Amino acid sequence: MTHAGRVNRRKFLAGCAASAGGAFLAAGTSKAQQQAGNVRFGVRTPLPREFTLRERAQLVKRLGYDGIELGGEWLNQPVEDIQEQLAGIGIAVSAITGSIKLLDTDPAIRAHAVELDRKRLEMARALGANDVLEVPTFGPNRFQDISPIMTPREIEERLLVTQLKELAPDVQRTGINLMLEPCNRKETHFMYLQSQAAGFIEAVGAPGFKLISDFYHMQLEEQDIAATLKQYGKYTVYVHLADGKARTEPGSLPFDYRPGFRALKDWGFSGWLNMEFRPTDNAEAALARALAYITKQWAEA
Repeated sequence: MTHAGRVNRRKFLAGCAASAGGAFLAAGTSKAQQQAGNVRFGVRTPLPREFTLRERAQLVKRLGYDGIELGGEWLNQPVEDIQEQLAGIGIAVSAITGSIKLLDTDPAIRAHAVELDRKRLEMARALGANDVLEVPTFGPNRFQDISPIMTPREIEERLLVTQLKELAPDVQRTGINLMLEPCNRKETHFMYLQSQAAGFIEAVGAPGFKLISDFYHMQLEEQDIAATLKQYGKYTVYVHLADGKARTEPGSLPFDYRPGFRALKDWGFSGWLNMEFRPTDNAEAALARALAYITKQWAEA
């Protein structure tokens, strides 16, 4: 998760409301969306830490975005409270995060993680989101090596497939996608390639298990993003966006997203393109530039 630098809330909101550039951007975004088809544009971060959820949603709306992704920091409250905070703004919940604990070494924690994912699937449906995001584990492998019966890696792989299969009836009942997110090897030892996540999806063999393609992680791990998405983009229903190793806003390098976007278009992608980055200056300006850049890149792909 990334955080923007602290800003003055009154100045921030006033700037958003008064900015003619923001109005121009919103109009341009609408045109770009018509060209792009059914994709929608959302925000995970950066957003000012001192802002309430409602203030964050209002900011995202003013800048021309369609949705906001909710992390665990918002999901311990009742669904009704979240709905009340977002009411009347006209911003969608693009996705929510899952348990992120499916591969803990403690069986009790794993069991709780599966149950939490069940609840998050129900929560996503109530909030109108289509997707729950799941990273199976962060950090190193902590399982004991019991070779020749199983290596630590084999233990993790079997556990993950078993737990995802446990969740298959809940995924089917709710109609919500459970998305696997590969992260880079600095963050996790386990799943850092799109091909690895696709392998687990295929091993589960049930509808509703999908892939989130994070262009930040892919820039670090995939040899050729476009080639990867040509092969595995059929599973992709959701995208995270950031530029380069510093994970800055799209367009700050600038990085060319069009080859990867073209591969997704070939699969008929119609999901969310979500910003998740560290701003090079302030959050408002970076989010505005990122939206303008990505709508143009998608339209040109």
